[in-house]
Amino acid sequence: MTIVLPSETQAALRELILLISLHDQDAAEEYWASFQRALAHAETGCDGQMLLWPLSEAIGHAAGFYVEWKDTAALVRSVQALCDRVGVRVGWGVTDPLSNTFLARHDVPQLMAIAQASLRAAGFTLWCWDTQADAYAGWMIRSRDEAALAELASRLHLMIDPADETY
Repeated sequence: MTIVLPSETQAALRELILLISLHDQDAAEEYWASFQRALAHAETGCDGQMLLWPLSEAIGHAAGFYVEWKDTAALVRSVQALCDRVGVRVGWGVTDPLSNTFLARHDVPQLMAIAQASLRAAGFTLWCWDTQADAYAGWMIRSRDEAALAELASRLHLMIDPADETY
């Protein structure tokens, strides 16, 4: 099935990808090409919230995260990987955020809220989208781009939230 997106949708998606790539033009071009390949393999039409599935596939773990609802270790590793791109460390409040003791005391939404507080202080914001499954998915952007992200989400009919305000 060949899916052709309206030019306005393509332009908005390219802007969104640029925000997610933290304004790295080369990475944004790579993610856009990956998005187009993922879209070409989509089995159903893609609009609104459904656009986030091929987008998530395109950015992968290099610029996004997808973790099962109770996989706290995967969330910590994913957020740390996102932060490594810009040299930021999340203040988890413990020496080893992957210790079983720490992870057992928190669920994924609690860990996203901890990460969000630390990232906001460093000028970044973690965002999530509703996977309508037992999982959490999202990406990180520069906090100064929040208004642009909100406008793009509106134009693309996406339901996304800051990670500390998840569904």
